[in-house]
Amino acid sequence: MTAYSPNSDQTPAARAASVAPEGALAWAQWMIQRKTVALTGSEQAFAEQLAGLLPAKAADIRVHPAGDGRANLIATCHGATPGPHIVFCGHIDTVPLGAKPWSCDPFGAEVRAGRLCGRGAADMKGGNAAMLAAFLDLADQREFPGRLSYALTFGEETGSEGAALMVKDGSLPRFDVMIIGEPTNNRIVRRHKGALWLRVSARGRTGHGSMPQMGINAIDLLTNLSAVLRDALAGLGSDPQLDRTTLCLTRLEGGVQTNVIPDFAIAEFDIRTLPGQDIERVLGIARDLARDLCTQQPGAGISFEVIASLPALDTPEDDLSLRAVAEACAALGLPEVAAGGASYFTDASLLQNLGGSVVIIGPGEPSEAHQTDESLSVEALETAVSLYREIAIRLFTLYRPVTRSAVAADI
Repeated sequence: MTAYSPNSDQTPAARAASVAPEGALAWAQWMIQRKTVALTGSEQAFAEQLAGLLPAKAADIRVHPAGDGRANLIATCHGATPGPHIVFCGHIDTVPLGAKPWSCDPFGAEVRAGRLCGRGAADMKGGNAAMLAAFLDLADQREFPGRLSYALTFGEETGSEGAALMVKDGSLPRFDVMIIGEPTNNRIVRRHKGALWLRVSARGRTGHGSMPQMGINAIDLLTNLSAVLRDALAGLGSDPQLDRTTLCLTRLEGGVQTNVIPDFAIAEFDIRTLPGQDIERVLGIARDLARDLCTQQPGAGISFEVIASLPALDTPEDDLSLRAVAEACAALGLPEVAAGGASYFTDASLLQNLGGSVVIIGPGEPSEAHQTDESLSVEALETAVSLYREIAIRLFTLYRPVTRSAVAADI
């Protein structure tokens, strides 16, 4: 763990060489201009540079390295009096660019026709920047009761590894409410699917491609398992907001030559589960179906490796946090829309284990996430700053501890 202060010898050199951006747009551009593609070991450098730019007088700023160039960042400001712990949370990493050429520099952070362009603009450096701008405004005033934290994780796109570390090492204290700025078009999301990522290995029997009946095709084993498991999971029930449990075969490798039956293959399954579903039960269904397939072809074998196991989020509809967020949206004149659900997962899958309620709301549009020419409305970004500030103020009021004098006054 590294703590930063104006006189710290551990402050990054970037601190002296850089000037802190002003406003959410400038912060978002600064973030996009720093490449933090998942699994490239770039999150620690990002976290240290950002920590070096934040005003130490406004918050206790700490970077928590995880090795291999990865790190979480947590900044915490204590208010004027005791009260709840509210957290703004996002992730540092982005997905890769993909094969399709971009019409803009993906790391240039150019503004075109009122939209900020670049990898991570929507998912979720725009949200991170808006939350940071609101955090700094509130931290500068310190007129709230309680604690306000700004937390950024590494590895969300690859299975919420940074969030897992936050829970394990206790670096983020238990909270009352967490706001996650994932792309929702500034609309409230209170629930989302969970995820079970599986790496599935199949062993068969090789043979000549002209005589498929003489071998056991390992690729066929995996595609057949994918089909029967997809149908079985779809039959587990439905949800009015989140539809059904889904399976997507996202990777498949196998075979050595066109005319040779493959005797080994590996696939990866992306399974998305519904709130209330037991992930272990889902894994059990997969194992049972694999066993059935192998029984039909003596000599076949299928094994599983769990890459990630992330529970769903299901914040109750009557939760106090949702009331505060809805009131904040109404105060800013945003469309009145019932709190919805999302098919993706977020770090909330794991961070909800730290206690309080979690609400997801951010300026990005979900349809822009992971896209070529990803972009974000600058107007939505600026609206989000006011929205986060208003949400925090209302949460601090609603979750303020009841004092003895207040109780006496009500009697």
